[in-house]
Amino acid sequence: MNAYRRSTFGFTLVHLFVVIGIICLLLAFVLPAINQAREAARRMSCENNMKILVLEQHNFHDTYGRFPKVLGGTNGSLDPMQSNLGRRSPWVDLIPYIESSPVPHQIENPLTTDVATYPGGGPAPWISDYPPWQLNWSWFECPAATREPSELGQTNYAFCIGDLARDIHEPKKLRGVFGGGLTCNFRDVTDGTSNTILLGEIGTRSGRAVVGQYAIKVSGNILDKPSLHTQFRSPGKGWFYDDKFELSEYGRGGRWADGSAGDSQFNTILPPNSPSCTVGAKEAGDGLYSAGSFHPGGANVALADGSVRFITSDIDTGDLTKPTLTVEQMSQPNVASPFGIWGALGTIDAGDESGDD
Repeated sequence: MNAYRRSTFGFTLVHLFVVIGIICLLLAFVLPAINQAREAARRMSCENNMKILVLEQHNFHDTYGRFPKVLGGTNGSLDPMQSNLGRRSPWVDLIPYIESSPVPHQIENPLTTDVATYPGGGPAPWISDYPPWQLNWSWFECPAATREPSELGQTNYAFCIGDLARDIHEPKKLRGVFGGGLTCNFRDVTDGTSNTILLGEIGTRSGRAVVGQYAIKVSGNILDKPSLHTQFRSPGKGWFYDDKFELSEYGRGGRWADGSAGDSQFNTILPPNSPSCTVGAKEAGDGLYSAGSFHPGGANVALADGSVRFITSDIDTGDLTKPTLTVEQMSQPNVASPFGIWGALGTIDAGDESGDD
């Protein structure tokens, strides 16, 4: 009887192990498919966000005959509590077109809270006690993004400044649809709306992850040779910044209301998911500000015609050992971008062919 029981028990264990093995084998095939389906859903949701945001920019253009300024607002005082110092991002102007809420009224009129009385137009976008600047909007959030908690609202979508890397905050001439306090309309986009980027994805702060951060106070040599960007990556952990580089306090997209390059702009020089950096400053400086996302292999961009494309990280960027365009070069008409297809997609009137990636 005991022998019979031992034999039955052994037989049951063998079958159990076989079943477990089959389940593990099935999971090995099924889980990647599930993950791919989830990522496809996240990308589709992100694309829909961008299509809505581009449509509302078209509606703004219909109203004012131009796109909003990437750096706008009030300049009546140097006190950040009494003026936003001309640092407001286009999102502030676009909220009435995106969301039906009392927030635009709160921003454009004086607002008194338990903390302070704020001016019409809002204070500087880094004033964290100002209620509208604290808000997080679902339209500005990519579902694939990872975010650290912050007292200020964040964004995963930024405005394209073309291949502009010098005099970013006070350009004399536009290279992309957006640039400093300058304005652009459809007539200015002579390269064609289907060939010109309007918006692109950026990451938000997630530790020292490359796509959500940017190095600060770096040498200006990076503008003379953008290929030096590889130095920012940690050896053996290329998805992260090397510990020897100081990073920004809020990261990319850390303040949706701030139009500075670190928060709301990107240039088409380095390919998507590359490092970003500001030269000799903490945030509002010249530099390389890359598009990027937590989608595998690239990032979404929205073109001026309203379409959305996924741009891979291996898109042609020309010769990155060449210097970025000088202020004098950028002031000339029809100057082609030296940064390949990616650079061409960012410009509005360079007369170059963007092609397909």
